[in-house]
Amino acid sequence: MAQVQSLRNRAVVVEKDVSLAATSGTTVGISVGAGVLVLAVGFEPSVAVPDVTTYTMDITDGNTIFADDLSFDNTAAGVIKFGSTVGLVSANDTIDVVTTISGAPGIITGRVFAVIVDVNADFAAPGEVGRDQRA
Repeated sequence: MAQVQSLRNRAVVVEKDVSLAATSGTTVGISVGAGVLVLAVGFEPSVAVPDVTTYTMDITDGNTIFADDLSFDNTAAGVIKFGSTVGLVSANDTIDVVTTISGAPGIITGRVFAVIVDVNADFAAPGEVGRDQRA
């Protein structure tokens, strides 16, 4: 049976403020539950990223790279860069930022975000009222 759009899950933006280390590595990002479809991810630095040899990032859950090799070298604060590789997170996980850095940019702060949809068939856990009944 088809359900009207108002009863289905909708895309939402989830985000987390993070501090990225001054050297290459992984920074834990957004926690997401099982059955979440990731439509797009991105990063917005709150400080300027200086001009160094290399400053790229992947945004991934460890299985799917949702944004691959986003270059933030010499990027002004507030510039949003994103990737739109779609993927399903099958188990509770985090969407993390993996940086590759050559040079000394210092710590970069900003927000990592994801546009997600919970695509689980059951909208409510046992004993909970369904989303369409909460309104």
